[in-house]
Amino acid sequence: MGSKNKISSKRVGLDIGLAIGRFFLNTEDLHYGYWPKGKTATIQNFAEAQDAHSKLIMDHIPNETKRILDVGSGSGNLAMKLINKGFQVDCVIPSEFLAEQVQAKLEDRSTIHICGFESVSDSEKYDLILFSESFQYVKLGKSLEKITIMLSPGGHLLICDFFKRDGVGKSPIGGGHGWKVFQDKIDTYPLRLISDLDITEETAPTIDLLAKFNTDVVTPIAEMSGEYLLDHYPKLSKIFRWKFRKRLDKIHKIYLSGAVNGGSFQQFKEYHLLVYKKG
Repeated sequence: MGSKNKISSKRVGLDIGLAIGRFFLNTEDLHYGYWPKGKTATIQNFAEAQDAHSKLIMDHIPNETKRILDVGSGSGNLAMKLINKGFQVDCVIPSEFLAEQVQAKLEDRSTIHICGFESVSDSEKYDLILFSESFQYVKLGKSLEKITIMLSPGGHLLICDFFKRDGVGKSPIGGGHGWKVFQDKIDTYPLRLISDLDITEETAPTIDLLAKFNTDVVTPIAEMSGEYLLDHYPKLSKIFRWKFRKRLDKIHKIYLSGAVNGGSFQQFKEYHLLVYKKG
């Protein structure tokens, strides 16, 4: 009974990401930044890089598009930009907290589905179904089938997300469908590729910024907190470390060891902006 209402760590991560972005980075976007070649990535220009990422997506929306389904809308910033451009946009958001933020931002200008994409009714038709760093979370077969049904004749699918590189071993960075697995699967549906832009190099600096944040902020806080708890509550601290040693080791390996950075991202992942046309 307890697992039925269990809160997803991915949803909690998005909610926390919004709070951190608002306070520290002056941004409400919940996606990677886009740094064209030669552009140095810093905390100060992170919001600018996220705006550039959104602009890149909007620049690749086909001219005949009118109605859009934004899957995984985050805080609703991209949806708001699209609506302000004259598009009719509906949103899919699995987080109730984020859905409240989007509802306040978009008011009655959008229909918001508070669920995963697989649970959305397929009765509505759209000219474009958009996944901005949300495609990695959906089930390939079921979602591609639903996308095909929900797209209007001649409609488009736009995916801006990263995938796992083939034949490079196990990545310290989780997430993403296998690139070849995805290509083989989508080839079985009436979706024709019309654009493939590899922006791995331009998005990888985001991971370097995250690594720097972990090194300069998270690690010192974790170490100081651990020392304080061990000094004041030694028995409780030892029990806690023993009880959650596997989870703590995993967190340290992924986030605090320095293994996750822009270089490892480019080694194990490839980030694509893809546009497909139905039919």
